[in-house]
Amino acid sequence: MSSSIRFSLIAGILFLTFSGFQGPEILQDDSVYSGTVSSDSVFYFKGRVLGSEGRKPIAFAHVINTRRNTATICDTLGYFFLRVRMLDTVNITAIGFAPVQVVITDSLQSLEKLPDIFLRDFSYTIEGVMINPLGSYQTFRSRVINLELPPSKYEINPTVLMDIDEGTDTLDMVEYPAMSPVTALYNWLSKEGREKRKYKMIIEQEQFEKDIAYKYSPLIVSGVTGYAGFELYYFMDFCRFSNKFLDESDRYEIRDAVVEKQKIYEALNED
Repeated sequence: MSSSIRFSLIAGILFLTFSGFQGPEILQDDSVYSGTVSSDSVFYFKGRVLGSEGRKPIAFAHVINTRRNTATICDTLGYFFLRVRMLDTVNITAIGFAPVQVVITDSLQSLEKLPDIFLRDFSYTIEGVMINPLGSYQTFRSRVINLELPPSKYEINPTVLMDIDEGTDTLDMVEYPAMSPVTALYNWLSKEGREKRKYKMIIEQEQFEKDIAYKYSPLIVSGVTGYAGFELYYFMDFCRFSNKFLDESDRYEIRDAVVEKQKIYEALNED
């Protein structure tokens, strides 16, 4: 056997032997894959999702294990963790970004640091919709007046109507123009009404967090405690300061409260 053939065989064996020790890479079909499989044990796959342009964290991206029917979401800094097994396929999606598939292999399990997973920006195409008019105003008015409504299948509990008259069940509703008791009852009991109240609470909480950001935020807490990533997320969840305390306290009082919470948090972790 000639020396050139021997050299080619040795090079091929070395390539096949060490090709399984590469780190994660993004393929042309938007998949992350690397390594060879050596076990089928359950472990936590941890990582961070970033935008490919600007490398900024993508908050609340969906991380779905399609093989196990389990899922989680990223925190506000883009971090996540999910229970997986070898060869599981994890889909990572977020609005405004192209989805990415991650194939779990032993190389991902053995990484010494959290992998960064990048999502490309994606633009949606929305087609136009034609809306046909309902004819003239007189035609529309006539159809509404002459509309025959079917009898209702449900009876309204009289006590509910009494509560509505007293304003009990309408205090937390989103503000509307003047409405009849029946309309108010529908908005309170229907899924649409519940979603509107939930949306109002979310908007109010987001506005509150913006108002107190100058004295309490992840960046400020990180500067006081030195925590970052998952540790910062867990610690802030542990603190759970009430909105009243955050609103009425100044930044120095909040800082002292964070320090006291850190002492308790670290003592519990030592145990």
